[in-house]
Amino acid sequence: MQKRRAALTLFAMLMLVVAVVGQGISTKRNAVVLYGSASSCSQPATIDYRKVKKATPEWQKIRSEGVRKGSARYDLLISGMNARIKRAAKSAAEANGRDCVVRKGDIKDARGLQVKDLTTAVTDALGS
Repeated sequence: MQKRRAALTLFAMLMLVVAVVGQGISTKRNAVVLYGSASSCSQPATIDYRKVKKATPEWQKIRSEGVRKGSARYDLLISGMNARIKRAAKSAAEANGRDCVVRKGDIKDARGLQVKDLTTAVTDALGS
């Protein structure tokens, strides 16, 4: 009887550890999740959004042509840029075995998970 109780206690403790580890990451308010689900991920990653943004053709066009914020053209270019970044984040995450990508600084608590920086991989994937 005592062995069974000890085994059940050990099993319950293991299930608790698995449940805590499997809960993903905790993000800050207004965090931007570019790929995956922060609440259920097990392999999170971050990107330096400013660096990635500056590498997009849309942002470069906004800067070189002086497209004004608030104009319809600006909004279209920003929309295209965001879609391009999300596609690149997905591609880079899948190539690197990651199941969630958020902006650097948006993770409040990684809950013991190793977070990888994918800025370079996402920047490299922007053209595809």
